[in-house]
Amino acid sequence: MTRTNLTGLRAFSTAMLFVPAGILHAAPAASPAAPSLSGITVSFKLDSRLSGPTYGGDHWVSPPRYMGANAQDTVEARAQGVDAKGRATKISPKWIPSDPKIVTVAPDQGNQVKILVKGAGESKLKVIAQGFSKDFLVKARYLRNAIQVEITEMQASRL
Repeated sequence: MTRTNLTGLRAFSTAMLFVPAGILHAAPAASPAAPSLSGITVSFKLDSRLSGPTYGGDHWVSPPRYMGANAQDTVEARAQGVDAKGRATKISPKWIPSDPKIVTVAPDQGNQVKILVKGAGESKLKVIAQGFSKDFLVKARYLRNAIQVEITEMQASRL
């Protein structure tokens, strides 16, 4: 063999990572345990009338107080868990309104839901997942013939 072929063979062997049999051992698979949560974050989808067609795409916000657009009786919301390292993690929380005559949530469990405000009044909304909860106050009032919805974060707690 010429020197060029040897170099080519060495580069090829290194690139392919040839390992003699018996040297590699498979590591045991980690069990997919649910990550431990340190909290829950809830975001609300801005009404498309507020962002217009120029900006494109959905816009999600997580303010301490969310104000819906005029005549917006349905607010899309989504929840994510936060692990001990501050990373987002998927959860499927339970959404529980205190007064279903004022507020309903569909579906009542999942990471993305629609909050429907049926009329003027107030209702607490509890979001529960893996030993944590977050409470919101949903207020609705009529301005002229349109409903105005305000959702305010109240507190987060560990159950």
